[in-house]
Amino acid sequence: MAKKYRELAEQVVENIGGGGNVDQAWHCVTRLRFNLHDKEKVNIDTIKSIDGVLGAQFSGDQFQVIIGNTVSDVFEEVEPLVGGSGGAPEGKGQKQGALSAVMDFISGIFTPILPALAGAGLLKGFLALFVTVGWLKDTGDTYAVLNAIGDSVFYFMPFFLAVSAARKLKTNEYLALAVAGTLMYPTFMNAANGFTDAKSFTLFGADFISIPVLSYASSVVPIILGVILLKYVYNLVKKVIPSVISLMFSSMITLLIVMPLTLWVIGPLGTNLGNGLSDIFLWLFTHAGPVAGALMAGLMPLIIMTGMHYAFVPIAIQNLNLYGNDAVLQPMMFISNLGQAGSAFGVAVRTKNKALRQMAISAGISATIGITEPAMYGVNMKLKKPFVYALGSSAVLGAFAGWYGFKAFALGGLVGVFSLPVFADPSGASAAIIIAIILFVLSLLLPFILVLILGFEDIPEDGTTVKADSEPKQPIATDKQGSIQSPLEGTIVPLKDVSDATFAEEIMGKGIAIEPSVNRIVAPISGTIMVLADSKHAIGIKGDNGEEILIHIGIDTVSLKGENFKAHVATNDRIEAGQVLVEFDRDAIKEAGLEAVTMVIITNTADYLDVLPLNESGPIFEGEQLLTLVK
Repeated sequence: MAKKYRELAEQVVENIGGGGNVDQAWHCVTRLRFNLHDKEKVNIDTIKSIDGVLGAQFSGDQFQVIIGNTVSDVFEEVEPLVGGSGGAPEGKGQKQGALSAVMDFISGIFTPILPALAGAGLLKGFLALFVTVGWLKDTGDTYAVLNAIGDSVFYFMPFFLAVSAARKLKTNEYLALAVAGTLMYPTFMNAANGFTDAKSFTLFGADFISIPVLSYASSVVPIILGVILLKYVYNLVKKVIPSVISLMFSSMITLLIVMPLTLWVIGPLGTNLGNGLSDIFLWLFTHAGPVAGALMAGLMPLIIMTGMHYAFVPIAIQNLNLYGNDAVLQPMMFISNLGQAGSAFGVAVRTKNKALRQMAISAGISATIGITEPAMYGVNMKLKKPFVYALGSSAVLGAFAGWYGFKAFALGGLVGVFSLPVFADPSGASAAIIIAIILFVLSLLLPFILVLILGFEDIPEDGTTVKADSEPKQPIATDKQGSIQSPLEGTIVPLKDVSDATFAEEIMGKGIAIEPSVNRIVAPISGTIMVLADSKHAIGIKGDNGEEILIHIGIDTVSLKGENFKAHVATNDRIEAGQVLVEFDRDAIKEAGLEAVTMVIITNTADYLDVLPLNESGPIFEGEQLLTLVK
C-alpha cells in the first residue's frame, strides 16, 4: 500500500512542476494543498486522470488535489518530494490576489491544528451528551478532569495558533509562542478575570500607552495579528543587528517592540474585530435565520469546493468563546454533509452499474462521517441531478435550522454522525440533541428519496448514459453505430448557436460545439491526421472506422497565423484516442477579439443515418462520449 501512495505522490509532484515549483505544501482532511511558484507548470488534466485522484482544481492561487480518506498517507510521501515546503529560486513566485492570499493563509494556519480541535471538541460534546442522558454529573471530579482535557485546546488557543501561524509565515515558532505566552500571562488574565483590582497598565510611565485589561483565552484574531507583526519586525531587526550579537539581541529587541504594540493596539483591535464578525453573524441568524440557514446549508458544498469554509472557522471559535455556541458553521455543514451522503446512497440503490454502486456506498459512508469529497466529486457531481437534489434538500432543512436556532456547543472536527454529541446542550436540556437527531435523519432521507423518485442519468457497465428513471433503451448493434469522445473540456454549445453560418447551418456536416475551459485538444478517436492547417487552428482526422472529423478551434482564428497555437502532431501521423494534438491560448484568442468556441464536425455526415449529440448543453469532460454516429 505504501508503494501505491508513493507512486501517486510522485505522479502528482511531477505534474505540478516538480518539488522546486512548490512554495508550500500541506493537507486537510481530503485534499493536498499547494502554493506554487508557477501555476502554468501544472498539468491539471493529467493529475485528474491519475488513479487515486478524485479531482484537482485551483482555488484562487492555491492548487488542490482531492484524494479522499487516504490523503494523510499520500502526503507523507509528498512531503519529502517537495523538500518540506519547497524551494524554488527567489523571484519565481506569482503574486496572489488579496482574497486568495487571505483564504490561503486562514486554511494554512487552521488545517494543522484540526486534529487537536476535533479531539477536544468531540470530547466536550460527549460530556454534554452524557450529562443530558444522565450518565454523568457536571459537579463531580470525573467531569472536571475530562472537561479540562477537552477545554484546554480552546482555552489555550493562542498557543496553537501561534505555532501554525509562524510556520505558515515562516518565522520563528518559539518567538511566536512568547507572544502567546505574554497574552495569556497570569498578570493580565487575573486582572481580566477580576482577581486583581488592575483596570489597565501604563507602560514606561507614558499615560497615553495604556494597556487595557482583556482576556485572550480562546481568542483567535489577536494572536494571528501579533504573529504577522512579529514576522516583519523580526526580519527587520535581524537585518540591522550585527550577526555577531544577533542571537542574543535580535529576539529581545523584537519582543520589546512586538509585545507592547500587541498588548496596546493589536490585541484590542483583534478582539474588537473578532467580536464584530461574530456579532454580524449573530444578527444575521437572529433576524433572518431561515434565509441565512438556507443559503449557508444549500451553498456549503460550493463553499467547501473552493476551500472558503476555513474562513468560517475563526468565526465559529469566536462564537463559541463569546456565546457558548455556534449557529453558523457546524449546524449548516452537518446538514449539507449528510445531504451529500443521502444522495450518494440513493445512487447506490438506483444505479444498475455495480462499480458505481460500490463507489456510491463507500462515498456515502465517508460523507456520513463528514468527508464529502468522494460523494461530491466521485458520484453526485458526476451524475449532476443527485448533486442538485442534495443542495435543494439541504437548503430547505437549513432554513428550518436557521429559524429554530439549531446550534453546536463545541467544535467537533469532522461534521457528521460522530459529531452529534457537539449539538447536546451542556445545561442538560434534551431538546437540542433531539432536534439534531431529527435533522440527521431528514438530511439523509430527503435527498435519498428525491434520487429514488426523480432519478438521474445512469452510467451502465458499458459507459453509455441512460435515464435511471426509465427502462434502458435497447442499444443499437455495435456494427451500426460509433462513438466520438470529447476532444476537450468545456461547456457544450448547440451548433445552431455558433456565430459562423458555415457551422451553424451544418454546411460542413453535423456535430457539436464546445466553449473550452482548457487550453488543449486531444484526439477524440484513434486514426490518422489527414489535415493540419498551417495556422494550427484546424485538424482533420480519419478514424479507423471511416469517421472523418474536423476540429476547428475558434472562429476566424486563421487570422492569427498560428500565433498562440502549438501543434504536437503533423499530417499523416498515426494518433490514438486521448493523445494531445494541439495546445492553444484561449485567453489570448479572446483578447484578440475572437471567439474560442471549438467545433467538432463529422464532415462525412452523408455516410451515416444520423449524427446525434449525447447532450445539447451542460459541461463536458475530455474523453467523455460526445457524439453517436448511426449507420
